Amino acid sequence: MEATLHSHDGHERILSYNGKLLIFQIRQIKGTPNISERTFLNFFKKKFDAVSQKFIEHAKVEYSFSDTKSEITIVLARCVADSRTQLILPCVLLKTCIKNSSAGKCSLLLFHDSDEVECSLKFRMDIDSVQDLQICDGPTVIWRHNDKLVYISQVSPAVITTSFSLFAINWAGTVNGEEIIILGALKTIFSEGTEITNGFNLDHTLQGTEFIVYSIEKQRTISGSCFLPHAYSSVLRCLQVCMMGKEDDKYRTSVLAASSKQLIWLHNGIPKEVCQLPFENPFKLQVASTSQGDLFIISFTSGDVCAIWKDSFKIAANWQQVQVALVDDFIGKGSDQILLLFKNETSHESGVQSFKLTDCCEINYPTEECNITERKSDDDDLQENRLLTIQALESRLQAGLLSLQELQHHLETKHKVLRSSCEALIDIVQGKETAVPCAEKEGLVSLWDDYECNIFPNISEPIIPSPTTECIVESVWQRVVDDFLVIGIKISKSVYSSLSNICLSLILDQTFGAVSPVIKCHTKELRSVIGPYIESRVVFLTEPTAKKQKVSIPEDSLERPSSVPYEDDLRNTVTAVTNLSSLLALNKTSCVLLLHARRENQTDGIDKSEMLILPCGRISLSTEDVLKGIYTVNISEHCQGSLEDIFAVFSLFLKGSFHIFSPDCTLTSVNIWLLGYMQGEPVRQIPEMICSHKPGGLKGTLLIWNPKTPCEGNLTIFHRNPAVLIQCLHSLKRVLPPTAIMNIVQHEGMDNLTDNLAQSVEEELLSLRSALSTAASEVEKDLTLRYKTKMMPSNTMNYEPDTKEHVQKYRDELQTERKQSMLGVHLTANNSLYRQNVLKLAGIQINSDRIAGKLATLSL
Repeated sequence: MEATLHSHDGHERILSYNGKLLIFQIRQIKGTPNISERTFLNFFKKKFDAVSQKFIEHAKVEYSFSDTKSEITIVLARCVADSRTQLILPCVLLKTCIKNSSAGKCSLLLFHDSDEVECSLKFRMDIDSVQDLQICDGPTVIWRHNDKLVYISQVSPAVITTSFSLFAINWAGTVNGEEIIILGALKTIFSEGTEITNGFNLDHTLQGTEFIVYSIEKQRTISGSCFLPHAYSSVLRCLQVCMMGKEDDKYRTSVLAASSKQLIWLHNGIPKEVCQLPFENPFKLQVASTSQGDLFIISFTSGDVCAIWKDSFKIAANWQQVQVALVDDFIGKGSDQILLLFKNETSHESGVQSFKLTDCCEINYPTEECNITERKSDDDDLQENRLLTIQALESRLQAGLLSLQELQHHLETKHKVLRSSCEALIDIVQGKETAVPCAEKEGLVSLWDDYECNIFPNISEPIIPSPTTECIVESVWQRVVDDFLVIGIKISKSVYSSLSNICLSLILDQTFGAVSPVIKCHTKELRSVIGPYIESRVVFLTEPTAKKQKVSIPEDSLERPSSVPYEDDLRNTVTAVTNLSSLLALNKTSCVLLLHARRENQTDGIDKSEMLILPCGRISLSTEDVLKGIYTVNISEHCQGSLEDIFAVFSLFLKGSFHIFSPDCTLTSVNIWLLGYMQGEPVRQIPEMICSHKPGGLKGTLLIWNPKTPCEGNLTIFHRNPAVLIQCLHSLKRVLPPTAIMNIVQHEGMDNLTDNLAQSVEEELLSLRSALSTAASEVEKDLTLRYKTKMMPSNTMNYEPDTKEHVQKYRDELQTERKQSMLGVHLTANNSLYRQNVLKLAGIQINSDRIAGKLATLSL
């Protein structure tokens, strides 16, 4: 990014380069009888210091001229790319001419990072007749002379005057760092009888301008409409090409253009955004990539500058009396800032005094604190507090580093144990011998009861269930529901009652490269999912005559039969749900099913528990089986399927239970809603359950209605997603009596208790924080009142002469109380407030302990 300081005398220019200020000054030393007149070009580098909030001189270079009879001035300064190294370097165009004459020689100087000054070009040029002078990459100097395009570069050191006529040079730059192109305005004249386009003939003469693009290397021209429409050629004041590329001989551009009163954002020649400018006559556009987004910086001839956000195209800030606006990363943050140098404050002798460095958001220099002189404090206690604070922070830092090292050690141990355990598990499934590392060698303590027996039986190919497995697991089945695979096992009735913490895991029968051998799955026990809702269902045979309503379908169709053939299957079935897509990616999959459980044994009247990890069998699945629908369950027709189909659907559906109470009317409308609006039909295998056949999203929804009294009951809904549940409740609310009350029933299962415990602990933390904040506020208020009372003069105080001893005594008392307050001697809370906070916190902690106790009971 660069910007030029506009100076009338031509003796000073300022650029920004790599986050530094570059100041170029022409300095002349008048001659004496013994010493001739000398001219120097001073080159200063200044770097911004955020601490002092000033620009500090970083380097200085002095370049002298041997010609003592000519006047040397700075014409232009810019940062361009050197074609030899492709490095961006600052360069200065100097004019050397005889005094009081416009004709003379021009020199282009390059300033390298090593502070070496190189004279890149020398040529003759009449500055007074030059128009639209610009410096491009190369470096290449381009200008207009008598409406002809003229340029000179390192490739062609001689001045070249083309036959190409231009009315104005609006922009010059490079495409892909190679081809130099010029965007200019060309005068067009259409005489009478000229055919323009589509056979349209002019009957008179037209004059105007249009944009045109000229390539110096290829010496060809194309239309400039890809940059901006020709209609802007008469009103354009300045433009900035933000993005330019070339594809298939077509330019892809993003251009920022400004007229006298408007800023236009164009993409491929099409206007996208327009913003009204706060001032008139802009002459320079810049783009700043700040941390909060891109900013367009517009400089005006009146000395005003404004910034506009690119995203919203709204004005961010305005500044006045600005001599120059620079865009660069001056503080080394990684994003651009805007440096505004105000008028009459930019000379090197006085330094850069009046400036503003900002990004229109977070960064603003100089700050107000910078203008306030720093005062030295004579308070020894304040210095001591600073020292103690630093020591405490150092101690906390050391403790934090030690904790971090311990955590890293624990993490390494965890990875090591997990890796060895996975390897051992894979070896066991494949029937290989393995040695599980002892926990004591890793410095770990087992959370389970240690026992010497081998709980991992060897598995051979193929897996043959052992007698122990056969007496525990009766059957294994699998189903495909939507995008999930459901695997179920039926455990023996005699064994199930002694098992707890039952879960299933799937292990790939063979490794598949980077695929994990353990498949992630979710286990559900159906006796806890739907068992309580079916077992608690009660059907009332009679109702009061005044309240009984007639329904189209008799209620005895909902009654539970005396014999329940599915009860054993429902009580003793455990399912595992896993994502189907990960298995189908392997085309053909074979998995081993492992059963994990804790079994309670009674030996000599002492309860003992042991962990069981038993292989239940193997399942296989292929993409062809899924495409043929061998294991697929149709959710909309699951009410007529087998028990396994219904159990698979239960494993995937969400569950919601609601308590309904009607103090004034009976709830016969619930049965009407089930069998009427929901078009319910009893499930063939489980008649207590109603399956909805209503077309749409409600189809396949399962419902259980458990009336406790004619006016009270529980409704359980098994649904696909929350949207279906909302539809059900919305339709039910319309048929319920107006006075009916519906509440959500939270069952104390493992998942619900976990959520309740987390909520209770969070409430405990918030209550503790609120109590501490309230106590601190009360103590601070009390301390403030106490000091105000102490400092107020008392009318009843006896008069004592203002002796030196009395003043010293009063000063010592104040100093003692100040030290005590700082040490926290008086920071005590009110008794009633303390008791209130303790009782509130104790109540929340008792609730947390109660939930944690229930959760621990279920986990055993």
